[in-house]
Amino acid sequence: MARKSTAAVDLLQEKVPRKRQSAYANLANKDLQDVLIAPRERSLAYVIPPDANVQEILRSARNAFYKDDNVIGVGLGPRRVNHRTRPGEFALIIYVQQKLPESALSPARLIPKEFMGLKTDVVEPLAPSAPKTAVDYQVDHQLMHDMSSIDWGRLHDLTMRHEGPIVPHPVKVQDFGDICVIEDDGTLIKTAANGEQYTDWVRGYQLFRTLHGDDYDFVTFFTDTASGMLPQGGSSFWSGIYNNVQGIGLGAFNSRGSWGTNRLQGFHFMNQGHFPLWRYVMGQEFCHQFAAFVRYRDPVTNATMTDHLLNGVLGHWALNLDDDKSPMDYDFNNWIELSNGQFQKVNLTDEERTYCNLDLYLMGLLGANEVGEFTLLRNPQPVGGSTTTFTATPARLNIQNFIAQEGPRIPGAAAAPKYWRQAFIVLTKDIHKVHDLVDTIDFLRLRWELDFPGMTKGLGRIDTVLDARPGRITPSQIAELTGGGYTALHRHKISSNDLQVVTTQFTGSLNPGQTHTWFTHSWPLDWFVVWSLRPTTNGGKIKWDVAVERAANNTHTYHLTVTNVGTGATNFEAKYAVLK
Repeated sequence: MARKSTAAVDLLQEKVPRKRQSAYANLANKDLQDVLIAPRERSLAYVIPPDANVQEILRSARNAFYKDDNVIGVGLGPRRVNHRTRPGEFALIIYVQQKLPESALSPARLIPKEFMGLKTDVVEPLAPSAPKTAVDYQVDHQLMHDMSSIDWGRLHDLTMRHEGPIVPHPVKVQDFGDICVIEDDGTLIKTAANGEQYTDWVRGYQLFRTLHGDDYDFVTFFTDTASGMLPQGGSSFWSGIYNNVQGIGLGAFNSRGSWGTNRLQGFHFMNQGHFPLWRYVMGQEFCHQFAAFVRYRDPVTNATMTDHLLNGVLGHWALNLDDDKSPMDYDFNNWIELSNGQFQKVNLTDEERTYCNLDLYLMGLLGANEVGEFTLLRNPQPVGGSTTTFTATPARLNIQNFIAQEGPRIPGAAAAPKYWRQAFIVLTKDIHKVHDLVDTIDFLRLRWELDFPGMTKGLGRIDTVLDARPGRITPSQIAELTGGGYTALHRHKISSNDLQVVTTQFTGSLNPGQTHTWFTHSWPLDWFVVWSLRPTTNGGKIKWDVAVERAANNTHTYHLTVTNVGTGATNFEAKYAVLK
């Protein structure tokens, strides 16, 4: 498929860089220059209007262009000309297996120069000329968005039409602790219409299912490049499989049929070059299932706005949005508002990354009334020759500005999941030589389970253990789990934080004779939870009652009714123990 133009087109999309922290300052300064300079260079022909119904355009583009088996995805991104990005120019990208000359196509297969008001570009993401590694962050990181925007379920289905049924033969799928390792049986690497090879992630999931059930919300792939598996252009990426959440600006989609799943929401590929930035990159790829796609309604002009998004395009928070320490931006800074009205840009490390309140709302972990205010820096200008201190016109935003544009999040925080299951999968050519890589990934897996509660302010939990966790445990098993070293119960190294036996859920205060009910929601059904409420004020005396409700989203809600039976006001703490 081709455009009615002979111009070559390419695509750039911001993603996490491979380079280490030493180069971050220069890149961040370059990002800020783009914020200040790019709008003056922008061609009016290649813009994405803030009020464009992007999700409807993408849906309509799939309906229109998927009639051609050569089309394997659609997306939005920066325009490329002669393999170089054009600053500030963006288009509707049509991804094809093979870019053909116009003379070889029927009129029905030509991509129009415009579609629903947007300029179009045609990109061959699996082209022979596409770089195989991300050598230059500023030039090559468009590969990451290419990989994310490919419709992998569609590509798998199209390939299977031509390949025919898979001939059954022995497959090596083995669990190394809580990492599933799959040796390529000759079906993991496919060949596109242009002759280039690519990894068939759907086939990888099918092989994973020969050993495991359909019990995961996300699967995360790694490739053993030392054994000959493909490197994916040095990128890490998220690809959505299913979404029915409203109010997050993402739109509904469903590719579960191609994947043969009733549960998967998305998959990730994590590149080994990003291991030194694990918390940042894994945090970003995971949260792409929810952010950053929302637009907002300007509180003064009532106009639809996208200036809080990087280059005004869906996917990442902009440099000039004070998103706290969110991994969903594409810079390495945090803004600090100074007492003189100026703003200071402070460098962040990987370990400091935490989701901001807007991220947590979009993930369903915070209610709308809990988000608070955040600041967008309009017209940021450096003070003197400084690269860290700026003047700006602050725009104070709150969640209602986003709800006014996108509608409320449905399901809201009361009903949204707080717990996700995630499987880690390594694809290799030689299952006997992958142990060192598996050990590294298992360490990162454990880090992710421990990092996630901290990144979500204790509101969310990730479970990366394959299959079911052990049944109800005994006191001696608790001692084994928390004693350090290796254990047969979990098949991986346990730290003292791996199982929190007793934790404070909340605190409260009551006057003499006062009774009040608190509730706490989204507890997994397989947890056996014991509550203990205790006064923390000298002389305080309370009694409590616990009621449990099974919620519509298959979790438990606990209602704790507490009465102060003492003679004075008292504070108390509500502690729980999980026995499974």
